[in-house]
Amino acid sequence: MKKILFLLAAFVVLVSCFAKKGEQQPAFVGMANPWTDCGTDFEQASLVAGFTFPLKLSTCAVRAMDGMIEVNYPLDETRTVCVRKTDSAKIANDTGGEYKGDISGVYIDYPIKKEILLKGCVPIQTRGSRTKIYVMNMAASNGYYSAYCKDGMTIEEIEGIYDIIAEAEMSKIL
Repeated sequence: MKKILFLLAAFVVLVSCFAKKGEQQPAFVGMANPWTDCGTDFEQASLVAGFTFPLKLSTCAVRAMDGMIEVNYPLDETRTVCVRKTDSAKIANDTGGEYKGDISGVYIDYPIKKEILLKGCVPIQTRGSRTKIYVMNMAASNGYYSAYCKDGMTIEEIEGIYDIIAEAEMSKIL
């Protein structure tokens, strides 16, 4: 009797081992990364995105996807800012002509959301705290821009980013 129970137990163990070994594990199904790393090559980024990014910075990292270019560059010795641009024609095609807001890709719910006027007339949408701005968004003639710094920015730094963008936009118009 012990021999039969032993053989039966061995049979169950073997069957369960083979059953688990033969089972198909579900494959991980996820979204592919849409970004293409372009190093510092703005021309490659333009080919990927389908439009040009007017900023030309010496120390930066560029990546792109269809309809968007992202540039990361040092704001100072310890902080990096991420500036994104989308093409206004691409937004118009994708949204039926309506700009839906934030293109930063930052989903943190900051306590203060407000519009500020730079240079007395340029509306900039910001998100931040009482002392720092973390995200800014603005429209320009050639597309939409956002800037994000995880360590926060001052209004003066936002103005500096705006000045770089405005100078680049003006050079495309002239």
